[in-house]
Order: sequence, then structure tokens, then C-alpha cells
Amino acid sequence: MRFVKSFLLNIQFFTILPVRKEFSLGKEEMRWMVRTFPLFGLCIGTLLTSGYVLLESYTPMSPLALSFYIWVMPILLTGGIHLDGYMDASDAYFSYRDLQKRLEIMKDPRIGAFGVLSLVILLSSRFLFIYESVHYSDTATICLILMLIPIFSRIVMGASLILIPPAQKAGMGYSFSKYMKLNDIWWMLASFILIMVAGVFLNGHFIYAIFTVVTIGFVLFVYLKSKKWFGGMSGDTIGASVEGIESILWMTIWLLLLFDMA
Repeated sequence: MRFVKSFLLNIQFFTILPVRKEFSLGKEEMRWMVRTFPLFGLCIGTLLTSGYVLLESYTPMSPLALSFYIWVMPILLTGGIHLDGYMDASDAYFSYRDLQKRLEIMKDPRIGAFGVLSLVILLSSRFLFIYESVHYSDTATICLILMLIPIFSRIVMGASLILIPPAQKAGMGYSFSKYMKLNDIWWMLASFILIMVAGVFLNGHFIYAIFTVVTIGFVLFVYLKSKKWFGGMSGDTIGASVEGIESILWMTIWLLLLFDMA
């Protein structure tokens, strides 16, 4: 029951999907929310993949239009919550100020020029990666990617909350991380293992393996740089990490296709 409740809380917190039921939110619920992040990512991936298959199979939409669907739907489903964190973290980082000032900038609800420029670069480059991946890949490969990327990005979100100390004792990131224990990382590691097993059976083990290596490397990068740049983790750095890994995984597919065509 707690598992299902926490999964539904994830949908309420991190998507615009209607869950018309009020749940109490305590220590165990928040802990289980983080533990079910990979399952939540699977839910997002299933929705994205189902929509893509329907559009690709039953409409005359071009690769460009299908790419736009893949690009815009995660933003709409999440209400842009992670992009907001990405812009705040970008404003703070590119201010080149001391740690305390960076934390103050992230708290400011206003978005500065660096946040806007970073958003434009992130979304435009991601659209390029998506379009060329759709153009040069078959439907089965795109469906696999659409399933995997939301799972891996939520694993990054969970690992960051478990492993990285909070920058300050306030905010949404701290609200989750203060209840997490180091052994909760096994839930994220178990997700990696299950994904790899699924990859063997679904004949997609190469992409699974590449994504796993890239994601683990990204988690290590975020762990080191979050402490150096911001003094630790916050809700904004978590949002930036989600957006960052999703763009990097699309870039990984694009690079693989580029070298294959070369």
C-alpha cells in the first residue's frame, strides 16, 4: 500500500496528471517516493512511447513533427518543473559569485539572462539530437530510447538525493534528502540491474549498457560538482541534473548514429 501511495504521490508532485486523492506526506512516504523514482520514470516512458507509436502508426506526421512531439511532451507532462530548476542553477553558476551568493540567486524566483540563454541552448541542442535520431533510427529503437531515458533520469534524481548532502537545510531537495539513508542507493542500483536484464531479453543490451555507463559517470560528475559549485544538493540542482542527463543521453544516441554513418 505504501509503495502504491508513494508512486501516486510522485505523479502528483512531478507531473500534471490528475490524481484526485489526498495523501498524507510523512517520513516514510517521502522515502518511498524516492525509492519508486525509477518506476515513476517507467510510467513517463510508457506514456511517451505509447503516444509516439500511435502518432507514427496512424497519422501522416513527418519525422520533424514526431521529433517535436518527443521534444515537447516531457515538458508538458512535468509542467516544466525540472527546467525551472535548470534555469535557476544556470543563473547561479554563471554568476561566478561565491557559494552563499549562488544559493541566494537560486532562491530568487526571477530568471536572469544566463538562465534564459542556457535554456535556449539546452532545448535547441536537444531538439537537434532528437530529430536526427528519429530521422536515422527505426521505430523500435526510438521506442526503446523513449522508455529508457525517463527511467535513467529519475535514477539520477534519486541517487542525487541519497548521495549528495544538501546545500542548506531548506527547500524541496532538503525535504526529501533528510529522510534518506545511504543504503537506499540499493534501490537505484537494483534498477540498473533490472534494466540490464531486460536489455538482454529485449535485444537492446548495447543501448542499455551505454546508457548505464553514461548515467553512472554523470552521477559522479554531479556528486563532485554540486558540492564544489553550490555547496551541495538543492531542488534546483536536482532539476538541472534531470534535464542534463536527458540531453546527454539523447546526445549519446546522436553521436552513435553519427559515427555509424561515418
